[in-house]
Amino acid sequence: MVRSLVGTPAYQQSHRARYRVEALFAELKQRMGLHRVRLRRLWNVAEQFQLAATAQNIKRLVRFLAQSPPPLPSVS
Repeated sequence: MVRSLVGTPAYQQSHRARYRVEALFAELKQRMGLHRVRLRRLWNVAEQFQLAATAQNIKRLVRFLAQSPPPLPSVS
């Protein structure tokens, strides 16, 4: 069933979206130390994950804001 969907545009869009999400989780695990949680209990794990995700989002925001702004369209 999935093989019949592989060539469709909706599948390609879904695949790209899943790839981005998986890349973010991989970064959390490999670079930010979430391959093993430090504390036990669900709320501690959730808190650790939220802090790591917040740090990751701040890093991404800084990278985004550091880019040069796009040129304004010329008005003639």
